[in-house]
Amino acid sequence: MDKFSLIEKYFEDTLSPKEREEFDSLINTDSEFKKDFEFQTNLQQAIQQNKREELKKELQDLEFSITNKVKKKSAFPLLKVAASIVLIFSLGAYFLLNNNPTSSEDLFQEYYSPYENVVQPIVRGESSETIEFKAFISYEKQEYKGALTLFEAAYNNTQKPHLLLYKANCLLSLQQPEQAISTLNEYLTKEEIFKDKANWYLGLSYLQLNNKEQAKKYFKNVREFSEYKNKEIEELLNKL
Repeated sequence: MDKFSLIEKYFEDTLSPKEREEFDSLINTDSEFKKDFEFQTNLQQAIQQNKREELKKELQDLEFSITNKVKKKSAFPLLKVAASIVLIFSLGAYFLLNNNPTSSEDLFQEYYSPYENVVQPIVRGESSETIEFKAFISYEKQEYKGALTLFEAAYNNTQKPHLLLYKANCLLSLQQPEQAISTLNEYLTKEEIFKDKANWYLGLSYLQLNNKEQAKKYFKNVREFSEYKNKEIEELLNKL
């Protein structure tokens, strides 16, 4: 299948398992394909936003037009009819704007934020030569590419499991969800201190891959044994 068709089927949510595998492989190995996908993602979001703005403007124009006619005729029955029409259009616009299916990528962008540094908070003026400290400095500056390299080196040196959680967040921020999934699963084999956080980010990783069923599975995991992100998880499960 040609690359454009793969991207098109991704947005239609009609990729077969084999096509999904090909798509994921291209995202991770073909820089041109990834650029085309990111362009199409931005384009889809822009189109959706533009449609919403156009609908809002049409609704406002309709309401203005009806209101003016009512004022000119000063007829109470007509006012009731006009109000009913505006109400019908308002309800239709509400459901169109709020119940329009949201893409996995939109949901990921809405709910993803890197996990805060709770392990080694950086104090102003503090300095250290350890790789772990430098990794968290880069992480807090949102320099995720550099932080990723440093977290990998720090983990190789110390084998501290929590470093895998932050490494996975770097990977997600760099749009590498498959590697993030592998890293988070590795973390879960070593400790459970951040078990709920790992499952939350596994759900987001699968969301970034447009695998909604797997995403729901991990969000439900969090809900079963933790209150972490409880509100966000309820919202996501309703939207998915």
